[in-house]
Amino acid sequence: MKKFVSIIMVLALMTAAVTLASCNEQPAESGTEAATKGAESASEITVPDATLHYVAADIYADKTTAEANGLKTADNASISGWFKETVEFDENFEVKIPEDFSCVDSYVLRIAQGQYIEEVDVFKATAQSDPDSIKPMVEYRCNKQKNNNDFKLYDDDKGTNAKMMDTGKVVVIGNFVVYAVTENTDVSIARAQKYVQDHPDCGVYELYKAIVTEE
Repeated sequence: MKKFVSIIMVLALMTAAVTLASCNEQPAESGTEAATKGAESASEITVPDATLHYVAADIYADKTTAEANGLKTADNASISGWFKETVEFDENFEVKIPEDFSCVDSYVLRIAQGQYIEEVDVFKATAQSDPDSIKPMVEYRCNKQKNNNDFKLYDDDKGTNAKMMDTGKVVVIGNFVVYAVTENTDVSIARAQKYVQDHPDCGVYELYKAIVTEE
């Protein structure tokens, strides 16, 4: 009889353990559920209602984008000066652009003009490249701008550069890398994130225009 009672107790304990385990288990999230949660998270991107103003600046782009939209093209020397520590030359004494540019499909660059630090640069990675491979090159540009004392020395009477100096950001958004330093950099970045969310197949010039719209 004692042996029978022991068996009953063991079975009861095993049943309780299984029941407790099943209560603590979380059902596995299906791919559809995960995608839905991702969409909900993406839909939370909001762009603050703000009108941004931009000082005059030259806008450069890759050859195809420039020809299609009436923009300037940047030569290798300019690109190297903007995004590389030192200028290097090939065997024909031609200036070489940064190696990371091999990962760039297209770009639009609103380069800081004169005494103003304000800038918006948009890069799209090639289909074979990870946009993170472009990011260090763009971060170099961002840090170079922040450490350029000329922007502080020749600031205007409103202290425009002083207000913007440390707000510059480099972010990866989908297949794009965006560098922005504007009168409200957070708004500029939010605009980029929202536009890529709503137009995942957009080009660099469309994304650039979405960021710098003044309305």
